Parts: sequence; C-alpha cells; structure tokens
Amino acid sequence: MKLLTSLVLVAGIVGLTGCPVKSDVEDGRQPIVVIGFDEHDTTLQGIIDGEVHGTVVQNPYMYGHQSVEILARLARNEPAKDVLPENGFQNHEARQIRQDNVHKFWEEKKSQLAAGEGQSQIKKGRPTVAYITNGVDPFWTIAAAGAKAAGNEFDVNVLLRFPANGVGDQKQMIQDLLVQDDVTGLAISPINPENQAELLDQVGATKHYITHDSDAPKTNRLAYIGMENYQAGRLAGELIKEAMPDGGTVMIFVGRLGQLNAEQRRQGVIDELLDREFDPERRDPNEKLKGDKYTILGTRTDDFDQAKAKQNAQDAIAKYPELGCMVGLFAYNPPQCLQAVQEAGRQVRTDE
Repeated sequence: MKLLTSLVLVAGIVGLTGCPVKSDVEDGRQPIVVIGFDEHDTTLQGIIDGEVHGTVVQNPYMYGHQSVEILARLARNEPAKDVLPENGFQNHEARQIRQDNVHKFWEEKKSQLAAGEGQSQIKKGRPTVAYITNGVDPFWTIAAAGAKAAGNEFDVNVLLRFPANGVGDQKQMIQDLLVQDDVTGLAISPINPENQAELLDQVGATKHYITHDSDAPKTNRLAYIGMENYQAGRLAGELIKEAMPDGGTVMIFVGRLGQLNAEQRRQGVIDELLDREFDPERRDPNEKLKGDKYTILGTRTDDFDQAKAKQNAQDAIAKYPELGCMVGLFAYNPPQCLQAVQEAGRQVRTDE
C-alpha cells in the first residue's frame, strides 16, 4: 500500500512500485499509511493487497530454536565458551518486507511453522528447559515452533510458557519453574527488566538463564538472543519515509513501554524520522515531537489487549484528522491499525 497525500506523493510511490495508486478517500480527509512490525498474516496479506506499505520482521523461529539449543548444550555440561554467542549477544538482523519480497518471506514463515507442528514432547530421562515469552501473540507461535523443533533435535524437554496477564503472570511462572529441580535452564523475554532484576538474578544464581527477544542487560543472564531493536525501529522509520517522502504526522502503537525492546523500537522510529544521530540509549518522553518534516503525535499502549489496540487506533483517527501514518511495533498492532483505517475509509490501494 502506497499511501499518499498529493499528486507529487503519488508520483513518488509509482516510482517505488511501478504501479498507479488510487485513494479511497474522496472527502478531503488524508489517507493513512500503515507500517507494520513482525510477520502477522494479516500484515503480510495487507502488503500483498497494497494496503500496508511494509513491515520490519525479526526471526522468532531462531529465537526459540537457538535458545533451546544453548540451554540443551549447557544442560549436558558443554563448555560455555563453545555454546554461548560471542560477547553474549546473538544478533538475528531485522529485515524490511515489501511487495517485492513478501511472497518469498511468507513461504519461509510457513516452513518454520511446519517444522514445529504438534505438541512439545516430554520424555523421561532427558534434560528439561523452559521457554518463557512476554505475552500471547502470533509472533510467539513462530518462536514456539523453533523451540519445539530444537527440543526434538537436541533431545530435551521444552516447557513453553505464555503469560497472558502481564508482569505478575510472568513472575509467577518464573517462580514456579525456579523451584523445579528437573528444569536446568530458562530462556526469558523480560516484561520489565528493571523491576524484575532481582528475580532474574535469582534464576541465574541456580540455573542457566538467557534472555530472548527483549533483553535484561543489567542482570546475570548468560546471553541475549534477539536483534538490535533500536536499529529495527530505524528500519521502520525508513519505511515511513518511503511512503511519505514529503513528511507528515505519525502515531506509534505498541503493547507496553518499560519493556526494553518496545522502548528501543519506538526510539529508533523517532530518531530516524527526526534525522538524529544513532543513539540506542536516548529516550524521549511520550509527548508530541516535531521535526523538520515529520511530527510524532505520541505513543499509544494497550498492554497486549487487542480490543484496546484497535480502540487506540480508532481514537487516534478520530482525534487527529491530519494523521498521516500509523506504525505498530508489536505483531498484533498493525492488523488492528489496518482494520481501523479500513473502517474509517482512509486507505489508498495499489491497483493491479
């Protein structure tokens, strides 16, 4: 979807895709660009249909697979130097997905899901490790597929845990696993690393403990499996610039702030749009931020509540008639934004 505000912008987008575009907006209201994050099927289909400009994807399958591999090898007492990534960080680089590569990427995703089909098998006499997410989301289905596939490959039991109710739920899961002697290691995506630091250090004191997807760098974790979230945010900012080269207003949507990956992605988007120097440690307050060409109206959080995510999108559309772009930073956010845009009649479609 190449979403535009003028004939000049139409010309710019035609240059990117080779396709003419038409607006569904005929009453003077501005069409709204949707930029995605992660690989939700609705987002990928939106790119194919010309209703989403693009998305930034991670590699959740490898987050799950490599986390279980590391914990399995450590459980069998392989030397840490042979098992852990260099400098304690395995970077699975983010990628931008547009119409020219979305089909190939979607086939890759389907293959990954197929590799982890079925229930995780629990067998006596082999090590047990735990893979704990930071919520319930289609993203984690892919990560779980990788974890299950690695469990079979490296002959370990894998306990999958998906906290549906935020940090308190995740805390209870970790505490329950911490006292299970048969669990030798935990891979955790911390929801609030600052407030959870003491508990996470307790895990690391008695079990092999690594982080994935979102890091807790001030704890005693052995390694982090993920990506450079700040850089990924800047990649999303690049997609916004492609879709709105003349500038405009942007609203950011995400599950929660306080979670390190969310904060870093958000900051990456902001810094790219404001043409700032690279600085992953920078943190802007959640308020209106104005640059030479782009204005960030704010960030809306939903705490993994998809109904609230859609309501946030609808409220933003109603409150800001000048809204030009909606960027969703968690997997379920872009589909909710897209639905809100469609229902408001504010999208632009790419003709076949």
